[in-house]
Amino acid sequence: MSALGGWVAVGAAIPTVWFLSRQVRDAEKQHRTIVSIQTRPTYMLAKKAAETSLSIKAQCEETIGRWEVMKLPRNLDSLRSAVERLEFLHHFIDRIEFARMQTEIEFTLLRPEQLISSIDEAARIVKSDLDELHIERVSYAREAVIGTHKHAVLYLEQVHEICQSYISDFDRITEHLR
Repeated sequence: MSALGGWVAVGAAIPTVWFLSRQVRDAEKQHRTIVSIQTRPTYMLAKKAAETSLSIKAQCEETIGRWEVMKLPRNLDSLRSAVERLEFLHHFIDRIEFARMQTEIEFTLLRPEQLISSIDEAARIVKSDLDELHIERVSYAREAVIGTHKHAVLYLEQVHEICQSYISDFDRITEHLR
């Protein structure tokens, strides 16, 4: 009789273990679903920041290429052009999605505040040269445009790398939803 009771216990344990393992799988799937719903805005932010960083990076690289080969005449138009490029770059980098990425996903090694500060400082110096008619400083203006754009490219590469890492982690975690 006691042997029969052991076999009955085994018979009852098999469905119980199967049922519990199914519950664990379902709970894990539900947890991943909840996590994906809660983190979707951050995921969309990462996608937007990654796309934007690639687009701006391409424009910065184009500017670097043009300004490296360009023979700038020593005149006020060259200084004005440099100020315009620096102000344009400032507006490219000072974006809400990059600021949010820094707080919601991960920090870049090159801080956007530092980059914006260096762009503003370069623009201030070139504007001062323009105001004081220092056309002999066109070469400085050229180097300021090239240098700040190179730093921007490094920053944008970091933004893209961080966002892509977040996106791939998110995709891996929410794989079951597809």
